[in-house]
Amino acid sequence: MKRRFALPPAVSRLLACLGGSVVLAMMVGTQQGSQQDYGLAFRESVLDVRIIWFLLLGVLAFLALTYRDVVTPYVRRPGVRPLVIGVLVLVASFFLMKWYDPLGDGKFGTFADAVTQTPQVAALARAFFGWLWLVGLIGVPVAIFVAIALRLRWLAWVGAAVAAVLGVLAVVAHNTAATFAGGVDHSYGAPTAFAGFAILAGAGVVAATSGEETAATRQFIERVMAFRPGLPLVVVGLVLGVLALTVATWFAPTGDNLTLVDTANLFAGSTLGALPAAVLGWLGYVLFAVVVLLAAAAVWVRSRPLGWAAAGVAAVSILAVLYTLYATSSLAAEQGYGGGDGPWQNLGSGGWLLCIALFSAGSGGALAALQFFRREPAPFSTNEAVPGRLREASRSTTMRSLALFAVGLALFYPPTANQFWQQSMTTTIGVYVLLAVGLNVVIGWAGLLDLGFIAFYAIGSYTTAYLTGSLPVRPPGWLLLSPLWAIPIAIAVCLLAGVLLGAPTLRLRGDYLAIVTLGFGEIIRIIAVNNPGGFTNGPRGVAKPVPHPVIDLGFIRFEWGGTSLQYWYLLLVLLAIVLVFFYRLEGSRLGRSWAAIREDEVAAQATGVNTTRVKLLAFAIGASTSGLVGVFFGSQVGYFNPQNFVLNNSILIVAYVVFGGMGSLVGAIAGAAVLTWLPDFLRDQVPAEDRTMWIGAVLLLMMIFRPQGLIPARRRKAELTGLASDDASVDRELRDVPIREGV
Repeated sequence: MKRRFALPPAVSRLLACLGGSVVLAMMVGTQQGSQQDYGLAFRESVLDVRIIWFLLLGVLAFLALTYRDVVTPYVRRPGVRPLVIGVLVLVASFFLMKWYDPLGDGKFGTFADAVTQTPQVAALARAFFGWLWLVGLIGVPVAIFVAIALRLRWLAWVGAAVAAVLGVLAVVAHNTAATFAGGVDHSYGAPTAFAGFAILAGAGVVAATSGEETAATRQFIERVMAFRPGLPLVVVGLVLGVLALTVATWFAPTGDNLTLVDTANLFAGSTLGALPAAVLGWLGYVLFAVVVLLAAAAVWVRSRPLGWAAAGVAAVSILAVLYTLYATSSLAAEQGYGGGDGPWQNLGSGGWLLCIALFSAGSGGALAALQFFRREPAPFSTNEAVPGRLREASRSTTMRSLALFAVGLALFYPPTANQFWQQSMTTTIGVYVLLAVGLNVVIGWAGLLDLGFIAFYAIGSYTTAYLTGSLPVRPPGWLLLSPLWAIPIAIAVCLLAGVLLGAPTLRLRGDYLAIVTLGFGEIIRIIAVNNPGGFTNGPRGVAKPVPHPVIDLGFIRFEWGGTSLQYWYLLLVLLAIVLVFFYRLEGSRLGRSWAAIREDEVAAQATGVNTTRVKLLAFAIGASTSGLVGVFFGSQVGYFNPQNFVLNNSILIVAYVVFGGMGSLVGAIAGAAVLTWLPDFLRDQVPAEDRTMWIGAVLLLMMIFRPQGLIPARRRKAELTGLASDDASVDRELRDVPIREGV
């Protein structure tokens, strides 16, 4: 028998790392192929001096894998994680983000070349864009890592100080160069670099002050959150508020680029009104200071009255700022200043950033008022395990803080985005988030693989088009509805469709169930294309646009369709209702029955679970969100056709759920948001032909390093990683399960 030739493991590993570095070299950059020369992209990316840097990365990866046992203890030391995060943020700033909008692509390299070739720019700015940024990107991280590895506290302090100085220098150098150029710039490269250097400085401080052998990042975060509940929110609000009141643009961002002081001077002596004029002049500063002081006092002394007072003043202050934004934009439109033709136009990010700051600080006060747990956490420097009750309180505080800050961003960040991103958030991100939440019921909770979920989306959309009179076949006059009133009927139709799909497939499992649901999705799409009875209008789509929703109560009338922001806030209301319903459903008897079926259907049936009924309900309830999404999507875009409901979109929704974390509501939202945001983000960062490759690389890395998903359900995470008795994320009733055993 012939003996097969096999390379030594070390050689195979080295070749794999070098091959990966070559692939990375082809991915990074603007090299594109040619139909006349298929080797052009390869030569441009590989046969150049730049390939040396990528090969060095491959060699470093090879050394890290080969000497993993030696490297691992150093990698787990305190300060390494913020060091890695800081480096990644700097890489994104220097190689992905824009530094000066008016200059071509605006990336750091283009801007740096222009600055260094202009002798009139200040020497400090030219030095930063010439060589100091490389010191920050390479020298400072290396110094901090050496300090961590060798326990050199003085070197860690030096690295932290240099990182802090470079962070300030990045902002100063950018402002100096941008002011000299004279263009209106709203890039985020310099602020991102400042954040990256600040994180590096934090890594140096942690390395210099911690004497632990292994970092306990989660426990540290939980101790910080439980130390004074609401304090991180107040600190974030303070930082954002200072930026909003000092450097952020409040009005005419594409023209005069006016800050708060400039805006107050512009409207001085006009017919703006007493309250808006006061907010622009002095009241905005006073309200912000009062909210921050009340919230800080509430979280420090743990006072309920002060906490609720901070939340109340924050709410009033937000309303005052919003009214000021409305009044200033309306008056400017009336007087023809700035090019706006109505309220809420030509506004900068300053007012909205102040609203986020007030909301964050007020939420910190409210969180302090809601805290009933009074036990002090152990000091940061101890190695003691966090007591069970304290662990639960700190985890709850962390999640509440993140949730409240996310609500503030969802409410006040979208108006600062441009029209493209506002449209993307509603028609792409928002729609697929709702669909992923519905499919999570079927796949994540009940464990039923559904590859035809897009069919329910199509049914909901065509039901909406029929009820609003947008199809060739019109409903009776009494059934002709506005899109909002069509929601209950669309949900009911999708519920019925879910039952009709689930009933004949109850005996199938695994791949067979996936094939049947895949066929169901294709059947619905083909029916829409073939246009039976002239109902669907065939491949042309709806006969006339689906109307926008209208609420007319006589004394008040509100009609959607003016801007994408109107649909964004409608989406937030719908998503909040769905999340509350599904959150309650997950912990109910039905939700536990779904979990039992997912783990072992035979065992679940043996313990008394009516598997037929429970599986039908999973299909029906999961499909119900598609009816809601169909109404939202149809009325928002107005026009659709069967090509919006192809199989590829159905598979994408499955990928969103798996990527975010099966069985986790927050994970499903995160997975859909990230994977729908990523292609749009890469649109301005990499060539169009390379987008799919980058997305595939992200998915591959997730499968290797985090198979449980971005934000997995605790049960799912325990199945993949096992349980440990001191794991802070494990419920008390699960702590006795041996590690590496399933739940």
